[in-house]
Amino acid sequence: MIKKRKIGLYIFLSIITLGIYDIVFWYKWTEDLNKICDGDDKDSGNYLLVLLLDVFSLFIYVFVWNYQMVERMYQKAPDYNVQLKHGGMFVILWRVLPLVSSVYKIKYFNRLAEAYNATVAAEAPEAEVVAE
Repeated sequence: MIKKRKIGLYIFLSIITLGIYDIVFWYKWTEDLNKICDGDDKDSGNYLLVLLLDVFSLFIYVFVWNYQMVERMYQKAPDYNVQLKHGGMFVILWRVLPLVSSVYKIKYFNRLAEAYNATVAAEAPEAEVVAE
């Protein structure tokens, strides 16, 4: 099961830990997004690599990464019968305000995680009850 992310907790812990939680959060988020989008022939690399590429690209790569992640969710949503309003370009436009961009990514992710969990639960065979 993929757990839904809480936006308020993300913001609070990111501030309290001076951004360290932010790195942990997006690292785990990327791993879970790879599970949700399995089978789309794309794979989001390690988030630590994203940070490194971002520094070497003079902080441009984060825009590319954000676009790719939201586009992946947008394209995978119909497979889970989920309707997302906006694709990657919308989040890029909001990237000027990073908090708004993060809220949309987390919100979309939570909708997909919920649908993914329902799909996994429906596909799993019922647990066999063993009489003692």
